[in-house]
Amino acid sequence: MNVKVVTSRYPDKNSPYNHMFVHTRCLEIINQGINVEVYIPSSKTESFTYEGVKVYKLPSNVIISCIKKGDIIYIHLLNIYPFSKSNGWPIYNFILKNNLIYAMYIHGFEAQRYSSRMYEFNFTIREILRWLKKDLLVFPKFKYFVNKTKDQGLFIFPSKWMKSEMEKNLNCKINEYHIIPNGIDTKFFIFQNQSEYRFKMLTIRSLSSKVYDVEKTIEVMSHLPEQFTLDIYGEGVYLKKYQKMIEKKRLGNRVKIISTFVEKEEMRNLFRNYGVFISTTKMDSQGVTIMEAMAAGLLAVNTDNSSKREFFCDMKTSVLAKSTKSIAEKINHICSDLNLYNKITLEGSKSIKKLNITITIKNEIKVIKQFREKKNNEF
Repeated sequence: MNVKVVTSRYPDKNSPYNHMFVHTRCLEIINQGINVEVYIPSSKTESFTYEGVKVYKLPSNVIISCIKKGDIIYIHLLNIYPFSKSNGWPIYNFILKNNLIYAMYIHGFEAQRYSSRMYEFNFTIREILRWLKKDLLVFPKFKYFVNKTKDQGLFIFPSKWMKSEMEKNLNCKINEYHIIPNGIDTKFFIFQNQSEYRFKMLTIRSLSSKVYDVEKTIEVMSHLPEQFTLDIYGEGVYLKKYQKMIEKKRLGNRVKIISTFVEKEEMRNLFRNYGVFISTTKMDSQGVTIMEAMAAGLLAVNTDNSSKREFFCDMKTSVLAKSTKSIAEKINHICSDLNLYNKITLEGSKSIKKLNITITIKNEIKVIKQFREKKNNEF
């Protein structure tokens, strides 16, 4: 079986973080004995191997010629860029016109209008143009593609919430689908008792997107006793804004921003110095980083919204709450009771083992094979 993964970005030696979640998936598919090739629409023509994965950057019309009957086309965040040679639309259109079988993993951004995240809007000319481009040019094309091809496509979602969100946004009913969360490398992120660090809190975020709600994370600290500290690891345009908020709330001696991107190996080592991982996102289709922290033994703290209740159980495996005060009260309650902290973090780590990446990718491969066989029998 040959799997042709089509995506808009992929890691390389100069940009090791580009769609790393796609690369992690490809590595595991190869580990399970299946041939994988990655195709990226590009104005350039080049190929390279990244950690054992063969990657091709080609114009869309050339990628189309590389897709043969019998291949499995697996789409991951294939973006539509109007007026660009990196445009993924010709590939979508080729699938549509030739009635090809495909699988698509829905990550979130592709199935949402730009206006669904109005909290990001800053009313600049550039922002208005991005809004118009996504909602008037890009999103209608994706909606058209899904509605026209949904019977020949298999859709895989990380959560039930993400499926519901896509159906609502695209005004369609998806019949051929499976809920398979992104896998967690629980052999890499291994449980360790972190109770001695339970008053040290950590978050790892991009500081360029308000969806991560770093303001709320900082606000939680203003409700916690003095012994709690918070380190925010991340880079982005809102760094100075968050720094001013920290100073305004007089939290400078307890809250620090470390302006850096944390790689996977560093992340595991970083987790060993903290007892709580806090993630106050405005919406999330799953939450991979907090699950990695949870697997490693940290107390997971989430805002109760979007998909969170599908993965986290309040006061049993983690913390789930809506208001900053309620989040802080629960953190303080758990961390002040050593036995309770140990119980919840152990149960939390155990719950993540069910999402081991070997298991999730095995499930993905299984459902894709079954779907392909079913459709081939229909033709």
